[in-house]
Amino acid sequence: MAFRRTTFEESWFDYDGMNLRVVDTGRGDPLLFAHGLGGKIEDNDLIFPFLADRYRVISVDQPGSGLSDKPEHIDYSVDWLADFLLDFATRIGLDTFYLAGGSQGGLLTLLCCEKAPQRVRKAVVYSPSGVWDANPALAQVMKRMPSHTVRGFMRFTSLFWNSPTRPDYWSGRSRALEFVDEAAQSPGFGRHVFGCMGSVFSEDFRPRFARIAAPLLILWGEHDFGMPVSQGRELKKLVPHAQFETIPEAGHNVLSERPRLCASKIKKFLR
Repeated sequence: MAFRRTTFEESWFDYDGMNLRVVDTGRGDPLLFAHGLGGKIEDNDLIFPFLADRYRVISVDQPGSGLSDKPEHIDYSVDWLADFLLDFATRIGLDTFYLAGGSQGGLLTLLCCEKAPQRVRKAVVYSPSGVWDANPALAQVMKRMPSHTVRGFMRFTSLFWNSPTRPDYWSGRSRALEFVDEAAQSPGFGRHVFGCMGSVFSEDFRPRFARIAAPLLILWGEHDFGMPVSQGRELKKLVPHAQFETIPEAGHNVLSERPRLCASKIKKFLR
């Protein structure tokens, strides 16, 4: 497989018979990362070196994605994955922890805050999905998409992953799609992606966001053309106690595009 592989030591976790890839590095209070739709550990790992001096940084390839097993029988949804993250944290011995995630991982982070307010001490999200109206018709279309079409779907959405102003925009996208091309060979990957997409549009999540009590930091790339900054400002209104900051010269994946800057903001917030 030719895509960029994390330089951090990997281990494998048996989760009810599924093999899940895990990175667990650094020492200190636990900080668990949730990757986005059809993503992997490498979507966030460029920021890990700037955090691992102060925190125990943990990331897992979610079932159906990354290098983890991709069962076809699971009814994938964002609520299922949020429950999985909370259960995974329990199984590795985390009673309370910090939580961070972007895009769909940001939505998972917000849902974990709503579901388990006593466990998530503080949360960081960047460009989380779900700050929009429900669209039942689109949800049904997504849920019925054949698994083999996931490759084309992900190649289209990849146009919005990073800021097009970056000099490595095309080369970075090409490297990321090498993973997609490999993962798409598994029907379970398509089930994961389209099941989650269907669930994202099945519900208006904003009333649930408004119930979040955990301290929350919202980061948003100024050049995020997939999810505009206006959605971040709306989320800030829904969670008035949250902190909201835009990241200059960054698109959707701010932790990969500006890791040092984002790490400084995250450390300041968590302290």
